[in-house]
Parts: sequence; C-alpha cells; structure tokens
Amino acid sequence: MTRWRLAWRNLARNRRRSLLSGSVIAFGFAAMALAGGFMLQSFSGLKDTAIKSGLGHLQFADARAFDGSEDTTLEYGLSRAAALAAQLGRDPAVAVVMPRVEFFGLVTAGARSIPFMGVGVEPDAERRGSHIPGTVERGEWLAAGGRGAVLGGGLADSLKVGVGDVITLLATTPDGTLNAVDATVAGIAAVSVKELSERYLAIPLTLAQELLDAEDRVSRVSVLLRPDSQEAATGARLLAALGGDYPEMTVRRWDELAVFYGQVKRLYLGIFGFMGGVLVVVVFLATVNTTLMSVTERTREIGTLRAIGARRRPLVAGFLAEGVLLGLVGCGLGALLALGISLGLNASGIVMPPPPGFTRGAPIHIEIEPLAYAVAAAAMLVTLLLASYFPARRAARAPIVESLTHV
Repeated sequence: MTRWRLAWRNLARNRRRSLLSGSVIAFGFAAMALAGGFMLQSFSGLKDTAIKSGLGHLQFADARAFDGSEDTTLEYGLSRAAALAAQLGRDPAVAVVMPRVEFFGLVTAGARSIPFMGVGVEPDAERRGSHIPGTVERGEWLAAGGRGAVLGGGLADSLKVGVGDVITLLATTPDGTLNAVDATVAGIAAVSVKELSERYLAIPLTLAQELLDAEDRVSRVSVLLRPDSQEAATGARLLAALGGDYPEMTVRRWDELAVFYGQVKRLYLGIFGFMGGVLVVVVFLATVNTTLMSVTERTREIGTLRAIGARRRPLVAGFLAEGVLLGLVGCGLGALLALGISLGLNASGIVMPPPPGFTRGAPIHIEIEPLAYAVAAAAMLVTLLLASYFPARRAARAPIVESLTHV
C-alpha cells in the first residue's frame, strides 16, 4: 500500500474531524485568494488610472522641472516641441505622444473670477492616450486648433457657466507679461477628485501657447508605449537618441511620478499582509489541534510500528502526507468557493464607496488572479506541513515503552 493511499485512509478514519479541518483550510484559502484578487485588481486599476491620466508610461521634461517647482511659467519648458514629438513618435515602441503645457491662471465669466490649474493638450493625442476625454459628461471634448475649453464640474458650477458660454483666460507669460484670450466652454468634465474638479481647465495646445506667448514650447511630453514594451529600456533608448538635441532633458517612468499609487500600494500591502498573517495563524492553530488529536489517538499504533522496526522518518512522512492531502482537498474546495464568490460579486453591480478625496465610487470587481490563488495555496500547504510536522515528530521521538502503554 502506498504512503498516499494509507494517508487518505487515515484521514477517512474520522471524517467529521477531517471535514472540519478541510473547511477551515477552504475558508482560509478563499479569504486569501479573494483579498489577493481584490488587491491586485486595485493595483492594476490604479496603474491604468495613473498612466491614462496624462502621465503616460514615460514622461520627458527638463530635469529641473522634476526636481522642483518653476518660479515662472515654462521656466523649464522644452523648445522645438513639434520636432521632439515627431521624433518620439517614430520609435516602434511608442503608441501615443502627448505634449502638454501646464500653467496657472485666472478664468473670468461675467463678474466672477476664479483661479484655475490649466493644461494645454493635443486633443487627438489625448483622445487616444488618455481617459480624460471620456470624463466629459456635458458637451464634447476639445477640437484640434479650436478655441474651446473643458472645465471641471466644480469650476463650471462656481463660474455658473454652461456649454457654449464664453470665458476669458488670464495668465502670466514666461517674461512676466499678463495676457488674456477668450474661449468657449466646449465641455464639462466629471473630475473625480473634488479639489481638482474645482480648478481643472483644459484647452488645445495651440491656444495655451497663444495665451502664454510661447510658440512651440511645452512643459513636458508624455509617451504611451505599446503593450509588452519595456519602460526602463525604452526610456533609456529614447533619451539617448534625443540627448544631443535636448541635453537638458531627462525621463521619468510613471511609477516614479505617481505618488498616490505608491502610497496606496504600500497601504494595501500592509493591510492585506496583516490580514493574511492572521488567517495563517488561525489555520495553523486549527489544524495543529486536529493533528495533535490524531497523533494522540494513534500513539499506541506508532509505538507498535516502532517496536517492529519502523523508523522515525517514515512515520513523520506519513503524517506530512496526510497534511498535504488535507491541504490539497481544502485548497480545491477553497478555489471553487473563491471563484463562486468572485463571479457573484462581479455580477452584483455593488458600488464601492468613493475613496478619500474622490466624489465617485466604482463597481466592486474581484479579479481572478492565478498569482493570488498560487500564493494562497502555498500559504495553506506550508501551514499544514508545519502543523503536521511538530506533533508527528514529538510522537515519533517518544520512547517505545511509553507509546505502547499510552491510554
């Protein structure tokens, strides 16, 4: 009789106990798999949001612009922006090039004047490489070469303007001169962050350069890469190709710029790491108690096997085989449970509350991640092995006479 078949029969001796232990393992596995799937899905969603918010996979700008704030608008701006964008776009790994001008100013409508955080963009490039055009809930996105503006919902409410109304934008040019242009409200965007919604304003790149009197200059250039492109390697290659023409320029990856992503990731890892540790401890205590009871009931059996020549190592290995079988069955049931819960929650349409600082929640979604299932299975199997090893090792090392006379 093989060791595994004998281990299965030993588990079947007390079906109720094995079923209880298997249920603990199944629920522990399901909890870890669901938490891991939710966490990994959150990371994926945050990453996509950060990249599609205008950061891109890579961002090219003057090194001083990344290290500190500008004293004047476009103080560290990049010249010959059109040629730079064209050269970047010729690389086979680049999908979309998004030049941007970032500035501050004052927007006026009637008797109301409110400060804003402005961004000048290429409308077509933003439509292909950013999710911002999709946030326009009234009106439409910007038109290339037009004189329209997209306002955050909070800013539009403060100004009491709607689609089609005329507003005046005032900003300081790089040489310190105050300039103004008129624009028409083309659309109103549902910006999820309340503070940003009250200050957000986007206009076409050409209109921003006219307002700032900065022809063919941009603050930075964001680059969206094609799938499976290596961000670090592509960034180094592009920077090397541009270094002679733009010696002051450097490149940053999205994860170096997305501070919020890094903070949320560390928070989630801490929360789910603590929760996973608690689950492992609970499973360990429950299964070690079961294994200890099983070993105690079979102490005379172990003594008899030792008396007829059985060695300690095979006896311990038999208990470990029981733990592995119990773990595999429990993980299998846990995987089915986790899949069922995931599919049910994903189809429920339940909307999560908005995170701090945001105005809108999102439908709950649990990603079915093989990595999360693999980590949960490994954690459960290691826990079962440890829970089986110590009681079995203790029983196998007990004197034979004591084991035979155990009651």
